[in-house]
Amino acid sequence: MKTIIFKVLECIKVILPFFVKTNKKDSKEFSDLIKGQYEFLVAQLEKVLKDYFETSEKVREMHTELFALKTQLAAALAQQCAAKECSSRM
Repeated sequence: MKTIIFKVLECIKVILPFFVKTNKKDSKEFSDLIKGQYEFLVAQLEKVLKDYFETSEKVREMHTELFALKTQLAAALAQQCAAKECSSRM
């Protein structure tokens, strides 16, 4: 009975490394897949952030231009003749 158990254990010892190598291979493939997905997500996040900051800068420039135009319009309206009979009135 003991010899049969030892024979079975020896067979398991011979077969077991194949399972371990397969699991290591699967683990490595899974790890590489996760790493690839992580790198892809980081690249996408970098693109989004770059686009966000570029858009934010453009919006800031537009606001600055709008405020400058508003100031110019106010100055032009102040110089406009207020009398109804004025020939330069628009």
